[in-house]
Amino acid sequence: MQKRTQKLTVYVIVGLLIISLVGTSFMFLGDMRPTVGKNYQDQINSLKQALEANPQDTQTRLALADTYYDWGMQTLSQDMAEENLATTTSILQQAVTEYQEVLKTEKNVNILVDMATAAFYTSQNELADQTFQEALQEDPNFYNGLYNYGVFLYSQGDYGKAIEQWEKALALENISPDNKERLERNIKLAQDGIVQQFQQPENGDSSDANAEAK
Repeated sequence: MQKRTQKLTVYVIVGLLIISLVGTSFMFLGDMRPTVGKNYQDQINSLKQALEANPQDTQTRLALADTYYDWGMQTLSQDMAEENLATTTSILQQAVTEYQEVLKTEKNVNILVDMATAAFYTSQNELADQTFQEALQEDPNFYNGLYNYGVFLYSQGDYGKAIEQWEKALALENISPDNKERLERNIKLAQDGIVQQFQQPENGDSSDANAEAK
């Protein structure tokens, strides 16, 4: 039970990440969610039919992976209730599976980061870590890669390395004021996490629990 609670805590902490990557339009859907879900399913069905006709069509498979990814991240950004995590995880797992197929024939930093992010949210931590690192080898200055890898490292309690990724992102040229503010806030959270790690032997508090209360 504690592990599931900590997982939810991380989702709450990084909720702004989802909105920043998926798009602000999803913030205002409200009661339209079931319709949007149906629209995603319709898109998926159409793409699957196209793949049945041409299984080697990498771009169609990538579109399928992206559709699963967008649907899963949208669902997570709107409703982080524990009882809905299984459905969201299932959707994102489909994204991981399709991205893995795409990467057999086409590799770029966007695909790698999206797959790593989906793997993170499905608790495939080793796969997420390896894929984030691979993405940043491809492009060390890719903002989404630096940001999301920092979120992943934060979730693992590796606050120092999370700060390192976010500081690299903060040093990039032409980042928006909103992203700068978000990075600075996350760095402060990670710095607080380091302090709490040193204090933990004395008070026994979980750093995740403390972060949730902020």
